[in-house]
Amino acid sequence: MGRCQWAMKTRVTGVAVCTLVVVCLAAGSMTACVPRPIYHSDGSVPAPTRDPRPRRQAARSKPPTVSRPTQTAHPVDPQNISTANAYQIGVASYYGEPFHGRKTANGEVFNMYKLTAAHRVLPLGTITKVTNLSNGRWVVVKVNDRGPFIEGRILDLSFAAALELEMVQAGTSKVMIEIVEAVD
Repeated sequence: MGRCQWAMKTRVTGVAVCTLVVVCLAAGSMTACVPRPIYHSDGSVPAPTRDPRPRRQAARSKPPTVSRPTQTAHPVDPQNISTANAYQIGVASYYGEPFHGRKTANGEVFNMYKLTAAHRVLPLGTITKVTNLSNGRWVVVKVNDRGPFIEGRILDLSFAAALELEMVQAGTSKVMIEIVEAVD
């Protein structure tokens, strides 16, 4: 090893050692700024006691199951359904889990277990009766969101409403919308 190479090697090592010393001194001086905890050893502070009340269980990861209320969806013979009062007839779909907990167009938080719907133009807050034309079941829902945004569909129902209409497995169904209570 030549004299020049040895000098370069020691210079690099010297710079590294100096940097390490400066970093250690800086870290050591910063610990002096951290307040130290105060311990009471004279017994003036009582020892913590365990709360005898049971703790609340952690939040469930699965949503609760929905029981089908019998007074909501009323089956009717599909052949005897009158479309005289129909506001609109077309295909409905439903939306649920991915949107559960998000805000709807009217500012409410979407709850897939409530009887709600999304419509493109009906005023928010309108109460509608939705009839599944394939099985005659109907349900009353509140329009609280905008949609659906898929061509050929007229209504997006909440999971609970779709469950009442027995259209969850199919995903979509031909429905009739009737206005129950209009909003100005």
